[in-house]
Amino acid sequence: MLFKVAWRNIWRNKMRSIVVISSVAVGLFAGMFLMAFFWGLAKQEVDIAVETQLSHIQIHNPAFPDDKGVNDTIQNSAVLAEQLKKDSAIKAVSARIVTTGMISSSTTAAGVEIHGIIPAEETTISSISSDITEGSYFSGKPNEIVIGKKLVEKLGVKLHSKIVLTFQSKSGDLTAGSFRIAGIFRSRNSGFDEITVFTNSNEMGQLLGTGSAVHEIAIMLKDGKKADTIKAFYKKEYPGLLVQTWSELSPEMAMLNGLFDQIMYIIIGIILLALMFGIINTMLMAVLERQREFGMLMAIGMNKPRVFIMVVLESFMLTCIGIPAGILLTLLSVHLLSKHGIDLSAFSQALSSFGFSNIIYPELQTSMFLPISLMTAFTAILSGIYPAIKALQFKPAEAIHKI
Repeated sequence: MLFKVAWRNIWRNKMRSIVVISSVAVGLFAGMFLMAFFWGLAKQEVDIAVETQLSHIQIHNPAFPDDKGVNDTIQNSAVLAEQLKKDSAIKAVSARIVTTGMISSSTTAAGVEIHGIIPAEETTISSISSDITEGSYFSGKPNEIVIGKKLVEKLGVKLHSKIVLTFQSKSGDLTAGSFRIAGIFRSRNSGFDEITVFTNSNEMGQLLGTGSAVHEIAIMLKDGKKADTIKAFYKKEYPGLLVQTWSELSPEMAMLNGLFDQIMYIIIGIILLALMFGIINTMLMAVLERQREFGMLMAIGMNKPRVFIMVVLESFMLTCIGIPAGILLTLLSVHLLSKHGIDLSAFSQALSSFGFSNIIYPELQTSMFLPISLMTAFTAILSGIYPAIKALQFKPAEAIHKI
């Protein structure tokens, strides 16, 4: 009976009820869309890092990550790479020589991380080949190098310019090699572009004195969500090697993703808090306008607990109508923008410096619907408590004579 009475009561003033429902829907939409935006932003950052430098899993000599020593290579790396390629869960494998050194032009020099790669293999792992803006991605000529646009500007060079790489060889001596810029790439991470260069692994192996040995084997999986499971398997399979997922290789990025989730729930909480005060205000006005009604109900025998529950139910019902409306509005918006994206090219320079794309594609996590809906419903119950308490304070004899 209380449900029926509460339902009729909320539609006695349709405009006021529509305002409350709209407020709930818009508030829920704002919070969920914000979560979808930042979740899409965080996911894109991870995807960019995985595609350009990290891959899903990397294998190293256990001593290599400490100081990236030239001698800390992977034993029998060619055999290991071939074995990995046979795994049906693995999409692609690329063996790399990785060392640090100096890159010099006729005007200046800078510190860089040098990646000696097999070009054909690297195209299956990273997006560098598709990020080439000038020149080509290794035409096959000797002593070619591919460098980032940011580094080109820093060195004051251009396509086909000659540069010199200086690094420490396996014997401990300083070694230098002359290279010609075959291609210039521009990824979505300007910081990566400024410190990373790519050369042919055969030429780097000869200069370093490491031959065909490599320092790193990068693995791209068919399903990135299985990275932890596959990493655990290969960790047991090759106990003498260091097997790491992208989250272990870049813990700050993994922490940032977790931080995004926490921040989003805090923002949702703030939005719901503001929404709660709006509902309280509207329900309080409704209660004050209906003093005569509440007085008559209590006069004919409706006890206070029933009056309290009726007012809370009205608030709860209004909110429960707004919840699906807000979710539907969010789904439609995200569906539309997930195809076209949100263009933030006006801030592209700032975004790329942190590894973000200038076009953001919002993405919804289905797991967020239930907790946010429950939070909103709980907010509705809280919103109805104070107006309900106010209704209980009316004295039937006085309330009946209110106009």
